[in-house]
Amino acid sequence: MISQYELPSLLRKEIPALALKNYPRKISREIYASIHYFIEYTGNAVQENNIMLAKKCFCLAEKLYRDGDRMVKLLIENSYIHAMDTYLPTDALERHALRAIIPDKLYALYIHQVMSSGI
Repeated sequence: MISQYELPSLLRKEIPALALKNYPRKISREIYASIHYFIEYTGNAVQENNIMLAKKCFCLAEKLYRDGDRMVKLLIENSYIHAMDTYLPTDALERHALRAIIPDKLYALYIHQVMSSGI
């Protein structure tokens, strides 16, 4: 199980570019900064049409949700999934192509959130 305290170092290990970011010294804030940087990084990959990098990010997010403790799952559900709507393409064809690289569980969470919020 991935604990909330392991999350920042795991993200920096899996995505070395995140290690270059400035993180708060307090561990409770570092967790939120880490997920914020991860969301931003994923969004940039999608917007730059870097499919391989976007796929890596989506797979990592799904792994974090699957193997994370309660706090990690909540961060994925309430931050990462919520942010997906801001960077997913609005064009149906582009969205369909991107859907092919999003793991099923992660996409199901996204759809559930969209349906729940009425977006």
